[in-house]
Amino acid sequence: MNSKYRVTSFLWLLVATLLIAAAGAQELPPPPSHDMMGGPGVMGGPGPMVGPMDDFGAGKTVKGVPLSGEIVTTRDTTLGDGNKIHNESQSKVYRDAEGRVRRELGVDLAMPSTGKIKRNLIVITDPVAGTRYMLNPDNKTAHQAPLIGPKHAGPDHEAHAHAMGMMGGSGAVNRETLGTKAINGVQAEGIRVTRTIPAGAMGNEKAITVSTERWYSPELRIAVMTVHTDPMMGTVTTKLVNVTQGAPDASLFQVPSDYKVEAAKPGDPMYVPMKP
Repeated sequence: MNSKYRVTSFLWLLVATLLIAAAGAQELPPPPSHDMMGGPGVMGGPGPMVGPMDDFGAGKTVKGVPLSGEIVTTRDTTLGDGNKIHNESQSKVYRDAEGRVRRELGVDLAMPSTGKIKRNLIVITDPVAGTRYMLNPDNKTAHQAPLIGPKHAGPDHEAHAHAMGMMGGSGAVNRETLGTKAINGVQAEGIRVTRTIPAGAMGNEKAITVSTERWYSPELRIAVMTVHTDPMMGTVTTKLVNVTQGAPDASLFQVPSDYKVEAAKPGDPMYVPMKP
């Protein structure tokens, strides 16, 4: 397998992993005083994935609240010897009045087998057409896949599925509301889900506590910040910043005419069932 093929396959697998994580962990409802239409927040990265990602393409369709913004994700890990690792990434997001979503992802990684990988990938989710596209600007190709998947089963199911899906496995799960505060100038309501993995459950000597804090804006109908803390993985903080309300350019949600559209097949890394 040549290096170029390995890089391309890895990139599609990476994006597919982000989408799988979003689809699988999208069950946390916004604070109980508001409806369920905003969908949850999920973001990518190694380990549990949290942030506003599924509000932009993997959750329920949000109509009537068009906007543009940037997602800033930071990850901080402290190694056993006290050494610290800090990574930061940014992506752009757009949502139109019909719930179409465009996500521009920057991939900047250093892999032992391929060297440094720096690519830009674009995901367009179109619930009106029931289609998702993954655009590769490097070779001007667009992989097309249908939006499919089961419907939500209600708030009680969503809360339980989120706690089990996002946190993974069994363990005591505690949910608490955090009140209201301004996040980057946007009023948001917070909720924290904490899971305690008992000693011995996975070979651990002591209990392990994993938590996700999520701040949801009823006005924008999206999570504006999430903080996921896992002693095994570090802390991942995701913020929605530079938000502009109003309709983005319609061309952002269309595949450019000079791109070659390729239909994905079941079994392809990017063929991921998504909820329309």
